[in-house]
Amino acid sequence: MNRRHFTQKISATLGGAGLLGANSLLSKGLKSQDPYGGWTGKQFEATGYFRVEKDDRWWMVTPEGNAFLSFGINHFVPDLFRQPFSQAAWQKRLGIEDLADDKQFYPAIKEWLFQTCANYGFNTLGVHTSLRVTNTPRAVFPYLQPIKFVEIPHWKGDIPDENFLDVFSDEFAARCDRLAKETAAPLRDDSNLIGYSMTDCPLFTEEDLRERPDVIGGARRESRIGWPRRLRNFGADAAGKQAYVKTMQEIYYSKIASFNKTYGTRFDSFDALASAADWRPDTDLSNANETRDNIIFLQACVDAYYRIAKEAIHRYDPNHLFFGDKLNANTDSLDTVLPVTAKHTDVLLYQMYARYEVQEPGLDRWKRLADLPVINGDSAFTMVTDTMPRPYGPVADTLDQRVEWTEEFFRKAFARPEFVGWHYCGLVDATNLIPRKKERQHSGLVDSFGEPYAALEKTLKACAEEMYKIGVTG
Repeated sequence: MNRRHFTQKISATLGGAGLLGANSLLSKGLKSQDPYGGWTGKQFEATGYFRVEKDDRWWMVTPEGNAFLSFGINHFVPDLFRQPFSQAAWQKRLGIEDLADDKQFYPAIKEWLFQTCANYGFNTLGVHTSLRVTNTPRAVFPYLQPIKFVEIPHWKGDIPDENFLDVFSDEFAARCDRLAKETAAPLRDDSNLIGYSMTDCPLFTEEDLRERPDVIGGARRESRIGWPRRLRNFGADAAGKQAYVKTMQEIYYSKIASFNKTYGTRFDSFDALASAADWRPDTDLSNANETRDNIIFLQACVDAYYRIAKEAIHRYDPNHLFFGDKLNANTDSLDTVLPVTAKHTDVLLYQMYARYEVQEPGLDRWKRLADLPVINGDSAFTMVTDTMPRPYGPVADTLDQRVEWTEEFFRKAFARPEFVGWHYCGLVDATNLIPRKKERQHSGLVDSFGEPYAALEKTLKACAEEMYKIGVTG
């Protein structure tokens, strides 16, 4: 695609008003980058879609066959720009009269987003993005598409037991097929789609599921049931219960007496266990064998979940990458399920809020466990302000320290041969003036009124300009 065609591509999406945004994108060195942000200095086979390839390091590859490292932005969410306290500032910044008028607001905020991405060097829209705004009438920017086959994210305060679906059942397979048909089928030919992600940090392990006095929403959170506890308490007709019993038979070499010894039960056979509903509603965390059993069965659940979800997506779209869930590396979740998920995914997509020195041991460990390209799909460094007294993430004392931590992670992470992406959290300050952010806040690249943090802007721009150099030379 040549320069003129790329300008037309952006301009058409912005409704004819986006030449400034297009020119900003074009000014970012497209003599050495293709229209997707790929580096033309290193070329592979072009397939028309994003893919991954490994030579001296892992790379993503653009549809045109050029090396690609993903520097993404998260949390482009319209309501953050439409708050009463900042309404006048955003109307002025966007050059519109009525922020509440979608016909004015959506084209203007989309153009502002693309200009901001060009300015900072972002080349990807991450999983936490309002795609109905950015991709209307069609996508012109590389992006990840979520499909939520299960709704068990770590950040929700209330997740019903029923959300831990029986992933072994025909009903779950039908659900995956329906959602994939609705979402993936229309996107199978979209060259800007990088791939599909699933749940945001799903609740997998006992550590994920345990009761907490405080979460992102601020309120006390009751413990959740999780897949092992829920499925083992089903009746004999449930596919999940049958899978549980089969797993226990394998662990205990079909010796029901050994199983009974672990659980203090009196089943006379594994058939009797299969018929017993609600036989063990709670887990004894001091029972090492029960903990082991639950981990093994959890891995079986995740294996079924990933296999069925991926098959459903590829049934309707065989062209794009499968990322799986954004796995939580701030708990034991990623380490527990990676041996299973790595069999199915093209990329390891994880989330970890921590400085590089804290993330480094995990990155070293995961590299040994799975030979996959790696993307940190949501993280950043934050700081306290008057309206963000309790921000989420590693909290720096000053803006200078925040900038230092950001540059350190960018340069050291992208220098790793398996690291192919960082999706930054987030775009605009989400302060406690926003009702849903009263308890916990998120720091952005710009404040609530659109003013950038100048030192952070300068550093991220410099890092983005050197991203491929860092990736090659370390």
